[in-house]
Amino acid sequence: MKKNIDNFKIFYLSFLGKTVSDLLSKKILDIWKPINNSRVAAIGFCSPYLKSINKKTQKVFFLIPSLHGLYHFDENNKNLTVSVNEYLLPIDDLFLDRLLVIHSFEYLIDHQKFLREAWRTLDKNGEILIIVPNSFGFWRPYYKKNLSSLRTFSFSELNSLLINNFFTPIDFSYSLFFPPTNSQLVLKKINIFEKVSKSFLKFFSGIIIVRARKNYSAAVLKEKKIIKRKIMQKIRS
Repeated sequence: MKKNIDNFKIFYLSFLGKTVSDLLSKKILDIWKPINNSRVAAIGFCSPYLKSINKKTQKVFFLIPSLHGLYHFDENNKNLTVSVNEYLLPIDDLFLDRLLVIHSFEYLIDHQKFLREAWRTLDKNGEILIIVPNSFGFWRPYYKKNLSSLRTFSFSELNSLLINNFFTPIDFSYSLFFPPTNSQLVLKKINIFEKVSKSFLKFFSGIIIVRARKNYSAAVLKEKKIIKRKIMQKIRS
C-alpha cells in the first residue's frame, strides 16, 4: 500500500495524469462553486486538485491516509497537511463545509466507518464529493494494476452506501471516457470523447463522481428511536 504515493506521483507527472487532473479539476469547479470562508478538507492524493477548491476558502486541510505513505506538500500554500487514519479524522465535529475524497475511497476496508466519520466532521449542511473508479469502466484494469486500487464501484453501490450512512446523494457525474493512454494524439481529443460519450456510454466511464449532502435529521431521528427503544426495554424489564 505504501507504494501508492509513488504510483500517484508517477501518474500525475505523465501527460496522461496531467490531462486527467486538468479535466477533473474543471469538473470539481463545475460541481462545487467556490464559497467564501468555507472550510474544506481533501483526503487521499489530492494535490493535483487543490487549485480547484482553494479559491475563497478559509482553510484547506490536506489529509493523507497513513497507509499511502508520506507526502511533502508545497510549503508556500496555506494548508494543514497531515497523515491520518481515515476512520479517526483529526477534525472537530461539525467543522467542515466540504470534504473531497479522491484516491482514497477505493482503498478503504470499512466504507461505513469512514462515511460515519465524514458525517461527524461535516457541518449540518455539509457536502461530500467522492471520486472513484467505475466497476464497468474502461479504466478498471489500469486502476488495479497501476494505482493498486483495492476495488471499484457501481452507481448502485455508491448510492446504497451513502443513503445507509446518512448522506443524501444530490448528483452523479461520469468522466474519463477515453482510454488510459499516453498518446498525445488521443489525449488532445478528450473533449470530443467526453461530449460524445457522456450521453450514451456513462456506465462505461473511467470514474464516477458523486456529490452528497449530510442528512442530519435522519441520524438524529434514528438516535431518538434508539434511545426511546432502550427506555421502553428498561420499563418492561
